[in-house]
Amino acid sequence: MAADYTSIKDGLLAVINELSGRNLDGSRRLQELEEKLVRQQFNLVVMGQFKRGKSTFINALLGTEIVPTAIVPLTSIVTLLCYGPQPKAVVHFLDGHREEAAISEIHRFVTEKANPRNHLNVKEVEVFYPCPHLRDGVRIIDTPGVGSVFNHNTEVAYAYLPNVDAGIFVVTADPPLSASEHRFLKEVRGYMDNLFFVLNKIDTVGEKDLEEVLAFTSGILQEDLKRAVTVWPISARLALDGRLEQDEKKLKRSGLPPFEEHLHQFLHKEKGKT
Repeated sequence: MAADYTSIKDGLLAVINELSGRNLDGSRRLQELEEKLVRQQFNLVVMGQFKRGKSTFINALLGTEIVPTAIVPLTSIVTLLCYGPQPKAVVHFLDGHREEAAISEIHRFVTEKANPRNHLNVKEVEVFYPCPHLRDGVRIIDTPGVGSVFNHNTEVAYAYLPNVDAGIFVVTADPPLSASEHRFLKEVRGYMDNLFFVLNKIDTVGEKDLEEVLAFTSGILQEDLKRAVTVWPISARLALDGRLEQDEKKLKRSGLPPFEEHLHQFLHKEKGKT
């Protein structure tokens, strides 16, 4: 599918190049279209309340431990995960300068312990990694968790909403949706129509309880968003462990592969539109 998209994009660029060489009246517009096509990105933001397992979920998608996880809230730093042939990180600072770093050093910039209250003045961190989900301009954006004791984390998450094309909202089987999540969802629905819901930590509840939690969560989300909602039950921890250990049974039990397939088809379709 990624190959299909790439061939279509290359074909469009070839047509634009040919038309641009004919000195037509719209040559400037063609140049703008070419630049947009080459640079286009699809921003897929991952959101959720603190301690819902959002970072572990992103790591499970990547198949490796890149995004730091913590038992305390992280700083208000947005992490942009982009495709790159070699793993590396680029730290962007508020004063405009940037600094390359090893992926193993990301925690120095995005954790509250190493960078309390963002005293390093970091704007955002770009992480480049050869992950199939990140091909063809797709960027996975890790936003700060909402509803933590650090209000600036929630503010940064809100501020990033206008920049997204689609979102994944991570909730958990226990505890249920909080008041801050309800408020955040009402804000989110005004910015995006493409919103996916992942019910994480299903390995912490029994099968019968899981059915009840799924029904309850779906009902609340549908009431908040005023539309039908599909909730994908997964265990990000099981999925990540399965990938790290190359344990296909554990990965299958996690429930992540069906969601990934759905996400892959959605991204291919949406990128084709652009």
